[in-house]
Amino acid sequence: MFFCWILVAIFLGSFPGLATGENDSPLGASSLTLNQVSSGTVCQPDDPVDWWKVYVSSASEIVVFLDGVGALDVDLYFYDANLNLLAQSTGGGADEVVFGSVRGGWYYIKVVACFSSNTCINYYLGVTTSDACGYLSGYGDYDIYRVYLSAGNTYYIFLTDHSRTFDPDLFLFRDTTLIAESDSADNIDVIVYTPSISGYYTIAVASAGGSGNYCLLVISR
Repeated sequence: MFFCWILVAIFLGSFPGLATGENDSPLGASSLTLNQVSSGTVCQPDDPVDWWKVYVSSASEIVVFLDGVGALDVDLYFYDANLNLLAQSTGGGADEVVFGSVRGGWYYIKVVACFSSNTCINYYLGVTTSDACGYLSGYGDYDIYRVYLSAGNTYYIFLTDHSRTFDPDLFLFRDTTLIAESDSADNIDVIVYTPSISGYYTIAVASAGGSGNYCLLVISR
């Protein structure tokens, strides 16, 4: 099994979370539906940890992400069914994401409030599987995907790869107008976008250097 971890900053507004103390241990872990976004709350000092569990039906590329925590330090840990730590994202003051290839089965996620201030923070948590995977043959090669986006929904568009020599970039268009792009040199790119107009949009994946395989993952709330 191969699993990567990396930090991504994505900022959103406020929302309702879980009541204090509902999922403070693996035994009481809340269920997370694959390819949906859920919300939770962690607090210092009374409720600093939330546990979640998710079932992946078959081997897949996945992204696990934590969003909405702003400048507060909230960390993300990803475990297998036996609570062996597979990946973690522990950057300070930004939202977190881990990604990689997993087998089918149950997995656990721990969200930890690492900030010291006596406050609560709401967050979004999602686990998404790959919608499409492809191969780019070298610099300038690209693939195009057409997707329908509904106005008012927030979409997370992830692009992952596992190569040190391949640098794919991610672009989102409405007709011929470029709306957003991500050109990270790391092994994951992300666009977070809330359309004001429903309709078909174009996602482009283009090689900025090298050749290799990639996966595209899209989830919304």
